[in-house]
Amino acid sequence: MTPAPTTLFLVRHGQTTWNVERRLQGHLNSPLTETGRKQARAAGDILAGTPIAAAFSSPSGRAVETANGIIGDRDISLTHHEGLREIGLGPMEGMPLAEAEKIHPKACRDFWEAPQDFDLPGAERYSQVQTRVLAAIDELFRAHQGQAILLVSHAIAIKTALAHFLDKAIWELGDIRLPENGRILTLQATDGHLALKDPEACLFQAEASH
Repeated sequence: MTPAPTTLFLVRHGQTTWNVERRLQGHLNSPLTETGRKQARAAGDILAGTPIAAAFSSPSGRAVETANGIIGDRDISLTHHEGLREIGLGPMEGMPLAEAEKIHPKACRDFWEAPQDFDLPGAERYSQVQTRVLAAIDELFRAHQGQAILLVSHAIAIKTALAHFLDKAIWELGDIRLPENGRILTLQATDGHLALKDPEACLFQAEASH
């Protein structure tokens, strides 16, 4: 019998109050909205027929709440993993985006338009986030060969990981769609290496058509 392929379901946390208020979260936290809780349950419904051996989430409350919403009443252990945390935004954390753009105009511009240049004292660089997220994914992939596991993380953390699997540099992050709240992305082993299923869906249309 052919062994089951190792599969990682990578999910962005559900919508939070600060998502709605357009506040920057980073390592700080805000709770899920009712919409966010519904998104978590919807992801759980999609994965209901899939045997999941273990679940891992960022320690941030919004990710933990999402993971628990996905798990529901299934007997699946949940472990917090520091490697899955969102990018640390230092002094901008908790700020409304409009305020951050006034106080830190270059950092905000670089954050969206030139991620390779984002360098704010007290914040993480994109390359640092990518290194720790990929290390976490590799660690969990190796520890759960032949199993399916759930990973709940954050928008920028996930986007930096997608760049690796889409063979994109940090400066090309603009080609990659920001994962929606509650979105399930699937990484599956092919010839011993993880690959992203349906990669075209993660790219903007013009890029995906090439």
